[in-house]
Amino acid sequence: MENFSWFKKESLRLIIIGLPFAFLAIFWQDLPVRIPMHWNLNGEIDGYGSKLGLLGLAAINVVLFGIFMLLPHLDPKRQNYEHFESKWHIMQVIIHLFFTYIFMIIGFISLGYHLQADLVIKYGVIGLFLILGNYLGTLRPNFFICIRTPWTLSNDYVWQKTHRFTATLWVLSSLVMLIYNFWEKNYPWAFFVYIGILALVPVLYSFIIYKKQPKVPAYRSEE
Repeated sequence: MENFSWFKKESLRLIIIGLPFAFLAIFWQDLPVRIPMHWNLNGEIDGYGSKLGLLGLAAINVVLFGIFMLLPHLDPKRQNYEHFESKWHIMQVIIHLFFTYIFMIIGFISLGYHLQADLVIKYGVIGLFLILGNYLGTLRPNFFICIRTPWTLSNDYVWQKTHRFTATLWVLSSLVMLIYNFWEKNYPWAFFVYIGILALVPVLYSFIIYKKQPKVPAYRSEE
């Protein structure tokens, strides 16, 4: 009964993980020897791989699944996972969905479908951060997930403030990128500025919040 409950809970995730393998099983003979795997800023293919490389891309989700299952057991703050278990599960499914999305884009392009890979991948990344941002502010302190800086890990208040700020930053920045999509033609570099903002600003913010905390007197042992 317990195993059935687990499969029921993880059914969507298992389907998402299994889709790339089903794709490979169906279209393996139709796939070309050289698989496009990388595109430059102009949307031109500048890197190829093999069918095994595409299989490796499908296997990333399997590896992630194992890592996601293992992390809570390795984390010294494992008790905090109980407070955001449902949100963390949703975030895992979203991440699996993103990698399956990337796989499908590459897979269908390999079969001859005309897709602007660089653009649909960029929008996939924007969508990923937009959705993850909605859950980021609810996560409790831990050593493996989210904005892990020396300042967030050493102070629960800094962790909370940083992740609520980062959640707002990710959502609003992603919405701007989706709404004002003129950047894709006029300012292609804007995507990398967007990624830089999402990655660096939260780190800087956590440092500033930490520095604003009142100083705690150093402990002195009584002689």
